[in-house]
Amino acid sequence: MSIYALTSLIVFIIVVVGMVFQKIDRTLIAMLGAIFLLGVGVFPNQIGAIKDYVDYNTLLLLLGMMVFVETLRKTGIFTFLGISMLKLFGNNTYTLFISLIFLVALFSGFIDNVTTVLVFIPMTFAITDSLNINYLPFVLGEIFASNIGGMATIIGDPPNIMIASAAGYSFSEFALIMYPVTLINLVFAILLLIYFFKEDLSVKIDKEAIKNFDVSHIVENKKEFILSILLFGAVIVAFALQHELNLESSTVALAAGFFSLFILRPKDLKDTLSKVEWENILFFLALFLIAGALEETGIISAFSNILVDFAGNSLLIFSLSILTISSFFTGFLNNVPLVAAMIPVIEKLSISESSIFSNLDPIWYSLSLGACLGGNLTPIAASANVIALGLLTQFKGKTISFWEFSKYGLIILLGNIVISGIYVNFIFF
Repeated sequence: MSIYALTSLIVFIIVVVGMVFQKIDRTLIAMLGAIFLLGVGVFPNQIGAIKDYVDYNTLLLLLGMMVFVETLRKTGIFTFLGISMLKLFGNNTYTLFISLIFLVALFSGFIDNVTTVLVFIPMTFAITDSLNINYLPFVLGEIFASNIGGMATIIGDPPNIMIASAAGYSFSEFALIMYPVTLINLVFAILLLIYFFKEDLSVKIDKEAIKNFDVSHIVENKKEFILSILLFGAVIVAFALQHELNLESSTVALAAGFFSLFILRPKDLKDTLSKVEWENILFFLALFLIAGALEETGIISAFSNILVDFAGNSLLIFSLSILTISSFFTGFLNNVPLVAAMIPVIEKLSISESSIFSNLDPIWYSLSLGACLGGNLTPIAASANVIALGLLTQFKGKTISFWEFSKYGLIILLGNIVISGIYVNFIFF
């Protein structure tokens, strides 16, 4: 192992440990780690590293959607939608909880996970505030559902796009395999959360109070409200059709954010930008560079090769190893560099002399399952987690510790790994 590889690994471990124990702000420690790696020469070309390893599409997506959500929030649309949903599904707390979780999972299969939580979390706060019930099971459930639901389709999560492109899967072919296991994993997560939070979800809802909810006072400006609904619908359609329209998700998000600001609140630019979670954007920038250092120095590639050697000639063992290890790897680092490193390794298996690896389908789908499900392990495992918890701080002034999140995430992930492993074995072997 080269000195640069060892340095990258040590910095990665220090940053993760620092985020786990929360002695130093996660953005600060991540930025210090990234700056150190740039400064000591891990990257031969610093500007090139910033250009190649930082996913600006994700960063600009976050910026655009934060501006969009903040602009629309001021029109009262999220409170209105929340109370409307409450009237539809508010017979009891359980049906409300389950319906919200399923809706988030459904949306995540077609719209970026970050966008989904940016839309649903504010709406959820409006609902829980109206009923005076605990928001925590709803927030956690929606985070877990966004990651589970995102694995159902090619466009649901960035790794799926990469995997489908490498394997040559069509949208329908991929969804046919992934939707059943997505639904099973989602039901499992919902049942566990209901068990964990049975006291909070057993609170009786005053049905008469719900019927008497007056949404008219929420809308202060009817014209702005109608425009916000039209903009909201247009953005959802644009995200769903972004590939057909040949638009990057960041382009759609930036257009949504700044066009809505121009139409609805042109004088609120400074105030709106002050509400952007800049620390989260810097946090992601730093994580991309730290992950890039692991890729640049060959650590991720070496890890992939060790996995191949461990599996030997067993396609089942290799598939289950990919599923399990990628799940836990994703729990502490972005899933995109892992998938990027694994794709060429898996592609090499197809030209192997061994006929055992002639069918790579179980390996590709196991990689997708692991990369997506692992997002539920820790609060830093997926962009949606960081943003949803950021909204919790923004709207409620509350935080969820690394350990509190992970104790739920670990149990759900372990169950999902077992379910997915059985499913892969049943479908392909």
